[in-house]
Amino acid sequence: MSKIDGPRAKGGRLEIVAVVLVIIVCMIGTWIVARATAPGAGDGKGANNANSISRMEENSIGDSELESLGDAVISPDEIVIDESKTQLTYIRLDNGMHLGTVNERFARPALSLSKLYIADYVIDEGTEEEKYQALQMISTSDDGIANDLFESYPESIDAVAEKYGLYTTESGEYWGHSVTSTYDVAKFIDALRNEDVLHPVLVAMSQPDEVAADGYEQDFGTAVLDGVVGTKWGWSNNRQIHSSVSFGDNFIVAASVSGSAEDLTKLVRTQLSEEKLRDAATWFSESQKSRSGSASQQRIITD
Repeated sequence: MSKIDGPRAKGGRLEIVAVVLVIIVCMIGTWIVARATAPGAGDGKGANNANSISRMEENSIGDSELESLGDAVISPDEIVIDESKTQLTYIRLDNGMHLGTVNERFARPALSLSKLYIADYVIDEGTEEEKYQALQMISTSDDGIANDLFESYPESIDAVAEKYGLYTTESGEYWGHSVTSTYDVAKFIDALRNEDVLHPVLVAMSQPDEVAADGYEQDFGTAVLDGVVGTKWGWSNNRQIHSSVSFGDNFIVAASVSGSAEDLTKLVRTQLSEEKLRDAATWFSESQKSRSGSASQQRIITD
């Protein structure tokens, strides 16, 4: 191998150094241009987040897991109205497994699910006649009874929300304008079960009429799941919003959809199929092992 030295070698090294300097200058220039043209914190971040959420919603059950949303998000002084199409919460009672849409703690129209809150209050504070009326209101979803009881106890929904820590539940001036969330109503049913598995509200939910007082069939949504013992349904007058909450021996599930009764049933069947529940149970078992039984964990369900 020949050795290169002298003026030619020095000239070659100078050429190399010059090329390197040119590359460095170009890289610095590119970085400056990129910084100058990048969007500010308020220019594109929200859009990027929205696109990210949209991509998440294209999946079935997301692979990510989140701790329960902080109370700051659901401050009772600033209830956030959920305008998305669907909302769902599922809780396993034996091990605390929690599945939910990312929006499960935001407020939606409570519809006739608010009758559960009215009934609970009336059972504690009402006359014997009113207590029987409250249970009938749940079984038949009777709006007339709800009108009478809420007129007598306008504080009922808000008092129950405060009692059970339902931070996105609020009545407004009329029970039919009240709001709640699937998380709140599932939490409420769980509290009743912990108080008494034969709580009158739960018993009334387990004995619903096949057809409601207004002629609407009560056979959709969370009620279609195997093992359901009791259900309360809700629907808007224009039939454009539907909701339901159900409980079984080992689970509580609540769902709401901007759509038909069939849309709600489809949501429940799709997101809580046997396959997906098995998948979620595996995820939960593994996450418990990895976290050595730390605080309860939530798996996010997306459309």
